[in-house]
Amino acid sequence: MKKATSTFFILLASHTLLAKDFSLIGDIRERFETLDGMNKKLYGDAASLIGEPDDRLIVSRIQLGFNYRFSSTAKLKVLGYYASVYGWSLGYDDFKKISGNEMYYMDPQEDFDFADLYIEAKKLFGISGLSTKFGRQSNRYGDKRILGPGNWGNSYGWLWDLAKISYKFDDNFIDAFYGQTKDKDKHCLSLFRKHVYEGIGIYSHFKTAQNTALEPFVVYKNGLYTGSGNGQNTEKSYTFGLRVYNADLNGFNYDFTYAKADGTIKTKNYDAYAYVAKVGYRFKNIKYKPNIVMGQIYASGDDNPNDNTVKTFRTPFGGTDGSLYGRMDIMKWSNLIENIVELHLELMQTTHVKLSFHDFSLADSHDQWVYYKKSNINGNNEDELGQEYDAELKWKYAENLEFQAIYAYFDAGAFVTGNILDNDAQRLFLQMHYSFKE
Repeated sequence: MKKATSTFFILLASHTLLAKDFSLIGDIRERFETLDGMNKKLYGDAASLIGEPDDRLIVSRIQLGFNYRFSSTAKLKVLGYYASVYGWSLGYDDFKKISGNEMYYMDPQEDFDFADLYIEAKKLFGISGLSTKFGRQSNRYGDKRILGPGNWGNSYGWLWDLAKISYKFDDNFIDAFYGQTKDKDKHCLSLFRKHVYEGIGIYSHFKTAQNTALEPFVVYKNGLYTGSGNGQNTEKSYTFGLRVYNADLNGFNYDFTYAKADGTIKTKNYDAYAYVAKVGYRFKNIKYKPNIVMGQIYASGDDNPNDNTVKTFRTPFGGTDGSLYGRMDIMKWSNLIENIVELHLELMQTTHVKLSFHDFSLADSHDQWVYYKKSNINGNNEDELGQEYDAELKWKYAENLEFQAIYAYFDAGAFVTGNILDNDAQRLFLQMHYSFKE
């Protein structure tokens, strides 16, 4: 009886401890996708296309993990994910990267890995606002153009094994970090393998009295696969600049980013720049509170790819998925001019609509369409990539359940029709996302 009583109290104490300090976290995301006229590797519907141009996909990702609090200032977060895709015509070797005599994989539909696996400690040395985070993490900031994982695909665009120190005060922060990014090989867990890039940086955020935010940043990027030969990521680059934005300044909203890059890529000097300039106005007193945004997104191209300087801007560790450069997801912030018009509507508090028009062209016609690594041929000098039309609906059915529908149509321009194939393309997404926390 005494033993049974002791066991009961031990179990009761354990349950109380876990209820206070241990919480399950996770989410399930299921998506149906259609692709017509392109895929992840090549544009067009020619017979020579890698894979098929008309895949019908079921894209699934399940994430499960926990938070465990050692104390009020220290916690462990573990979050693993399993990603699967059905109906995809692309294979494992289609995402192989070669750098000299070395090989690695960057599979956007990776099966299993950790999204988070870190220890966080706050109030370091008794200083309020000073904290550190060590381990696997996403390292996202701002609008994710400079530093962000990209989260639309099944596997995250950039995930880091990272050490970060942060100082927060009022609505401001200064973060400094050092880490290395993982590859994406569906057959191997990434924890103990060679990383792809090394990164060091500082990203800061400061609020003014008018709620304008200023975010200065500097990021160093170093490619770790440096074997002799035609290296894919032999790079030592520095990207620095500033983002300034305000979500509501007497109805107006704006978002400006300028980024300058230099250093070396392979055996060449690197000298490039990029910017984002968006201005909008929200009509708060009109039904659905329409917010009209206009702007331009620019990334420099290379007017002479054969000289000793790379002038093509490359985002250091930023996201590239469709929330940034059109829902077709066929553009990168690289040798790009994107003129945009967006209309945001709040149909209800839980239902949002976004309609957008994107006019894409090359910043320099001597350079590539970077996403697909295609150039002008036969003496062509075209720079018009095409126009994209996107319609997005997001419905938050409950606190932890969200539905999303997206349709995108790409009207191919003279560069595409004159150098690749004379066909347009379209995509459809229907998604359900359920998240939970115990």
